[in-house]
Amino acid sequence: MRKSDLARMWEFFRLLYPCQVALITAAHGGRRDVMTSSAMPVSFKPPLLAVSISPKRFTYELIKAQGEFVVNVAPRSLMDKALLCGLKSGREVDKFEEVGLTPGRAKRVDVPIVEECLAHLECRVVREVEAGDHSLFIGEVLAAYAADDMLARDDDGIALWDLTKAEVLLHVGGAYFTVARDMVRSSVKYSFFRSA
Repeated sequence: MRKSDLARMWEFFRLLYPCQVALITAAHGGRRDVMTSSAMPVSFKPPLLAVSISPKRFTYELIKAQGEFVVNVAPRSLMDKALLCGLKSGREVDKFEEVGLTPGRAKRVDVPIVEECLAHLECRVVREVEAGDHSLFIGEVLAAYAADDMLARDDDGIALWDLTKAEVLLHVGGAYFTVARDMVRSSVKYSFFRSA
């Protein structure tokens, strides 16, 4: 297999795609916003995840002020709306209204969820880490819930997406997206509890 260097080093992130599309919601002082991004698990105990957001973004300002955010897992049906959320600024418009998303009440934080999403991870910021032109918000997951009919269980009984039902939206790059439609199991004997 022949391999070539990328023409522009900043394109490196595309080699890590596709990645799950998350609609990050934030609110403070009567203002709310939703932006397109992704999230990364950081720790099981305590349950932590990270989102990377530019300090130039309105969502960044709201998270910084409120200390809370929600990671909403987007389905394929939200592809166009997710792309629009990444193209518009929440300083200028209420993106919930502008793109037609339904805000819902979160369980543990004072930030709206996106009702149309498959799952919601409500987070409290425990740390901010400057990382180049972005900042990582490390959030403790205070509540995590998903559409029951979209989940399956692995051999250890741990929830995972039933990819025959849940069309979890994956971003390939630019205006290109995909969904995973099948799941294959490795022949390697595995237990989450043994590896955790």
